[in-house]
Amino acid sequence: MQRKKGFRVCGPYRHRKRWRIFIIDAEGERRMESFETEVEAQEGARAFRKTIPGQLSIENALLRYEKHMRSKGNKSKTIDENLRRVTAWHDVDQAVADVTPRQLQRVYEQRIESRAVDTHRNELASVKTFWRWIVKQAWVVHSPAEKIEPVGRRRRGKEQLRRAEAQVFYSKALRLAQAGDVAALAILTVMLLGLRSSEVLLRQNRDVDAGAQGVLFWVPEGKTKESSRYLEVPSPIDELLIDQVDDRDPRAWLFPSGGSSSGHREKTWLLKNVRRICRAADVPVVSVHGLRGTWATLTTDAGIASHTVAKELGHTSFQVTRQHYAERGSPERARARKMLKVVNGGKQ
Repeated sequence: MQRKKGFRVCGPYRHRKRWRIFIIDAEGERRMESFETEVEAQEGARAFRKTIPGQLSIENALLRYEKHMRSKGNKSKTIDENLRRVTAWHDVDQAVADVTPRQLQRVYEQRIESRAVDTHRNELASVKTFWRWIVKQAWVVHSPAEKIEPVGRRRRGKEQLRRAEAQVFYSKALRLAQAGDVAALAILTVMLLGLRSSEVLLRQNRDVDAGAQGVLFWVPEGKTKESSRYLEVPSPIDELLIDQVDDRDPRAWLFPSGGSSSGHREKTWLLKNVRRICRAADVPVVSVHGLRGTWATLTTDAGIASHTVAKELGHTSFQVTRQHYAERGSPERARARKMLKVVNGGKQ
């Protein structure tokens, strides 16, 4: 049998009471190293792999991958999340060329048992993207993650309030906000403007822009490029927001209780208070994202143009809005009402 050429380290393998590794040189010639324990053999294998020309460790690949993501303009939060997911699947000291499909398949099976469907599928997606990038760098010929099939069905969107429930929730939150409850005002801002948690928590006082034509709420940046937008603030929270920023430092946090002064904004603060108001209003408990979805459904159902709804939410298209937020049937119901208005001579 012809010997396979190329630098590599194989093992460790158990041999009687000891452990062996084999170091193969560029011509396929091999030499053996023996160790008393498996741990020593593994450490020895790692050390030899680092000396092999052309061998790249997962750790070094991740460092280069991080630079690649930063050069693309990815946000720090996205980069950190991707690196965390990929690192959890790998031994960072292992050589890129030594990672096998069976190894990653076993890791995925373990993740399936201990994590929610959305979590382990997101991890798998990040790992596949990482390995596709490695293939493009020509460090390996084939991705060991490519043939791993995702398991389970994703949940689309979050539980939303129905129309009557939303009205009760709104009334309760408004009364609390008018009584000086800052968390209730933050939640009303999410609900009435269709904002993400971070888009509210990261706002400064200067982002509430009052003028003769009304009050604008500025979102200079966010999760996507389309997140950059400004929104008209409806009454009555326009006056509440003006009172909130009155005579305060323009660059201070709009909702200071939402996080620490260092700039880290705690989404759990919003979630905890949404749950509090849901219970006080005696409606089903939903998440902050559920309120954003409620806004998307009710505005679409009210006949607002789909592209306008998507733009207000900071989405690239209404397809994203439909998939994750607006309840099925709301665009169709809005079109049906418009048709009825036409045929009934202008009457709704």
